[in-house]
Formats: sequence, C-alpha cells, structure tokens
Amino acid sequence: MEQEPTYHLEGIIRTREEMEDFEGPLTLILMLLSKNKIEIRDIQVSEILEQYLAYLDEMKAMDLEIASEFVQMASYLLFIKTKMLLNTEEEPSELELLIASLEQMKSRDVYASVKEACPALDAAARRGMLYQTKPPEPLPGGKEYRYQHEPWELLKALSNALLRAGSAPEAEEEEAPERRRRLYPRRIVYNVREKSREILLRLRSAGQISLLDFYRSSRSRSEVVATFVSILELCSLGRTRLQRENDEIMVSFTGGEIEEILDQIGQ
Repeated sequence: MEQEPTYHLEGIIRTREEMEDFEGPLTLILMLLSKNKIEIRDIQVSEILEQYLAYLDEMKAMDLEIASEFVQMASYLLFIKTKMLLNTEEEPSELELLIASLEQMKSRDVYASVKEACPALDAAARRGMLYQTKPPEPLPGGKEYRYQHEPWELLKALSNALLRAGSAPEAEEEEAPERRRRLYPRRIVYNVREKSREILLRLRSAGQISLLDFYRSSRSRSEVVATFVSILELCSLGRTRLQRENDEIMVSFTGGEIEEILDQIGQ
C-alpha cells in the first residue's frame, strides 16, 4: 500500500506565540480540528485538493483505495467547514457590544463607589450604636381652638373700631383734620407682645370684655391694629375665646400663666 500523502498548510496551527505552519496527513488535520488546535475557517480545501492531485501525478498511477479515503476525509472536511460558515447565530453588533461594555463599566463604578463608602458607613454605624434615644413624647392636648367664628365677625368689629377711632362729631367738623393728624401714627407704639400682655391682664381681672371696649380704649390706629392682631394670636394659641352675645363679640381668658403665653408670641 502506498504511503499516505503529506499536506503543507501555512499558518493554521494556533500556538501560544503565533500561528505555525502545518505539515502532515489529512487524518492529522481532522484530529487537530477536534482538539481546537486548528480553526476550520483557516483551512483552504482547494489547497489540499491541489496538493493531493500533485501527489497523484507524482505516483503516476490512480490508486482507487487511496482516492476513496481522500474523498471521504475531504467530504467530512467540507461538511465541517460548511456547517461553520452557515452558522445561524448572529454575532452582536458594535452598538450592542458598546452598550454591554458601558453597562459593565457602570456596574464596576457603582461597586467601587459602594466599596469606597463602606468604611465611612461602618464607622457611622459603630458611633450610632453608642447612643441611646428615647421615643418621642406625646404632644400635650388642649391646644386646639374649639370655637368656630365667621371671618366677617372680626372684620366687622375691626371696621367698626377703625370708623369710631377715625370719626369726629358733626359739631367738630373743623377739628377733623387735626384729629386725623393725631390718629395717623408716625411710628409703631405698640407691638403684639406688649399688647397681648395688657389684654391678658385686663381679661384676668375683668373675666370678660367686649371686643369693642378694647378698641374704644385704644388711643391710635396703630394700637387698634395691635389689639386686633394680639387677640387673633391669643385665639390661635387657645388662650382667649370669642363668643357672640347679641351684637357684641365678647373676649374671655381661658387660663394659663401669662409669661409662658407671651413666650409663645413673637415681638
């Protein structure tokens, strides 16, 4: 039996350093393919065929047994190459590869940020374990103002007070300009805190006073406005109560320490 032909293929054997040349029989090519030492795409079947035909020319004879073995192996080689070339799996596009790379970089950045923050968070947690806090205390009740009043009632009372403070008798019309000059404030004489103190002292002494009586006792418009704002502030704190009796709005004191109440009122 004739010796099996030897084939020479350039740069198809993958090694650690580079692609080396191959020299050997066809059976060795198939064995290297099975062990992933040769890439099927690097094998030129036409080059193998040319080398085999050259081998037959050298033999000067047509050996059918050798030819059949070559056809069998070459067919198997073509089958492998065709299967690899017709692979239906789609390779990822450059955009998909870029997106995947960016996602991996983002994940690495997030992991690095978390890893960097871990020592500070661990130190804060250890410090927090050294402190003890008590649960929040319930707020004292009775702060809500439980009485309902129409807005127009206070507005009407303020309007009447301003009209009374700014009006003059018909017999003294010639003195009206002078009176208006006296009522026009050049500066704020009363602030809300001081006026609230005066109102609370009067209510604690008298028990109940008409809202108009407070306005009548005012000597200027600034004092009327301060009285009005002070009563509203005391109502919002639940320290005074307004109650309508006939056509009058009566103001009463609900109780409490005056200084503690004043501490809750701004200047």
